[in-house]
Amino acid sequence: MAQTVLQQVLILSAMMMLGFLLGKLGKVDRKGADLLSMLLLLDVFFPCNVLAAASGDFGDMPFSQVLKIIAAYLSMFILFTYLAKPIAKLMGLNEDETLVFTRSVGYPNNGFVGIPLCTAVFGTEGTVLGSLSVPCATIYMFLFVMQSFRRDKEQDLGQQIKSLMTPLNISTLAMLVMLATGWKFSGAPLQFLSSMANCVVPTSMLIIGCLLAGSPLIDVLKKPILYLITLLRCLVMPLIAAVILRFTGWNRTVCLCIVMVLGCSVATVISIFGVRYDRSPEMASKSVLQSNLLLPVTMPLMMFIAERIL
Repeated sequence: MAQTVLQQVLILSAMMMLGFLLGKLGKVDRKGADLLSMLLLLDVFFPCNVLAAASGDFGDMPFSQVLKIIAAYLSMFILFTYLAKPIAKLMGLNEDETLVFTRSVGYPNNGFVGIPLCTAVFGTEGTVLGSLSVPCATIYMFLFVMQSFRRDKEQDLGQQIKSLMTPLNISTLAMLVMLATGWKFSGAPLQFLSSMANCVVPTSMLIIGCLLAGSPLIDVLKKPILYLITLLRCLVMPLIAAVILRFTGWNRTVCLCIVMVLGCSVATVISIFGVRYDRSPEMASKSVLQSNLLLPVTMPLMMFIAERIL
């Protein structure tokens, strides 16, 4: 498994490097990368990927198991956040730094990195298992990121909830209905969804590479606190999850897929909200950047250890 993960991570890294090259050559600028990520990846390719995966044959997983996996994801996000709090206190971080530190440790990039990686390693089953983290990530983002980072607490709640009604979240809800009822797409609709889904992995990696091209890479490697965030986010926390999951009695593939999602780099949302609400924006942006840079090292190492735990 570790060798397979390493191979897939290297392939994804090569795609990322191609995006980095395109960004450095000026073929795709930051505005273009943002347009690709919002318009195509999040609003088209990802929803198609989720619906196509829900139509696949990945075994007879009961819906009760689906709900347990969703609960496990959300529980881990919250657990990681609270485990990071005493560490932030010991380091003497201020309020904004503590906020960024704990959320960076607690919130993995399940979308841009987790689902594509699960798809590459575990196939259709991996796509479904990875996609089950989407509703959890949405709840976590709303309760622990949006509500915590905002300085204006009087913002209309209705508008905040409306902002969560994205194509990806809607397609995930549709996936849950499909898993509960057994209904699936077939024929031409499924072929269309599958063809669009094939664009998820390369598009995700190219976009990340383009975004890295416009970032100060050398500066990111000079700050010790960023290494601590990456260590906790990509190694320590997912391995704690592996120890807990060992006692659930769940299928080993299910556990490994959950751990893989939980071992991904810091969610890009942390950077977005850190900058938007001026919550230690430098730490927020650079924690996302460094954890992505070191992912080709941390992910295979973490999965190698997780295999032996599970």
